[in-house]
Amino acid sequence: MPRPRTTAAVAAAFAAAAVALAQEPPPPPESPFLSVRKGNMPVIISAPHGGMMELPGVPPRRGVGLPTGPNGYYTGRDPGTEELAGMLAVEVFLKTGKRPYLVAAKFSRRYVDANRPPELAYESPKAKLTYDAYHDTLAAFCKEVRKVHGRGLLLDVHNQASFPDAVVRGTRDGKTVALLRERFGEKAHAGPDSLFGLLGKAGFKVHPAKLDGKEHADFNGGHIVKTYGAGDFGVDAVQLEFGWTLTTPTAAPDTAGKVAAVIDQFHKLYLVDPK
Repeated sequence: MPRPRTTAAVAAAFAAAAVALAQEPPPPPESPFLSVRKGNMPVIISAPHGGMMELPGVPPRRGVGLPTGPNGYYTGRDPGTEELAGMLAVEVFLKTGKRPYLVAAKFSRRYVDANRPPELAYESPKAKLTYDAYHDTLAAFCKEVRKVHGRGLLLDVHNQASFPDAVVRGTRDGKTVALLRERFGEKAHAGPDSLFGLLGKAGFKVHPAKLDGKEHADFNGGHIVKTYGAGDFGVDAVQLEFGWTLTTPTAAPDTAGKVAAVIDQFHKLYLVDPK
């Protein structure tokens, strides 16, 4: 099993990241409350719940009269996921020479929840601008990936404490990866060379442990993967619920490196035609 990265290795990775970012094409117009990077490969990384910024002139959401629970009103942050998404984008570039698309929230979930439908996502008209900016950018990237590459994978990055050292899959039990399954069969979703099969080979604990098993009801895919996965946008979508121990500042660089290697493998297997 690979050893965790040393401090020197992490520093070197971030030095390389600075070079990678300097070479990126200019991003599209964006909200100051989003982190956005335009890519050139059929992978899109989304991270809606890791930000901490306040929205000026917008009061925190109160959730009066709204449903609660896994898909309802909630304002808790997914710690470390904004940072992990950025590290992951850089690591993919360093391994492949190509840039994934990135949309990450800098704004706090107390004001806007980009992983909920509008009626649950914000309460102030001013907050709608930020919500729309997140989804307009994500939709544009999905459409561009479909147009340029013909297929793609959206990875929606989250954090959870129920399985603190595992990665939990969310695809609505395969519905949000229906295009992938149609092209390559069930093995692409639940086989040893599926995304979660590859994560398991990379040393991660995964849930469901039996890859063709039912997904956990609390983490089986929220608004983002339901909206963009396997529908009119022409890409597949997977919610990645990382256990909190995998997203701490000390663990995140190693997590990002391993997941990036898995994305590289998945990209070669399912997102490009064989030469």
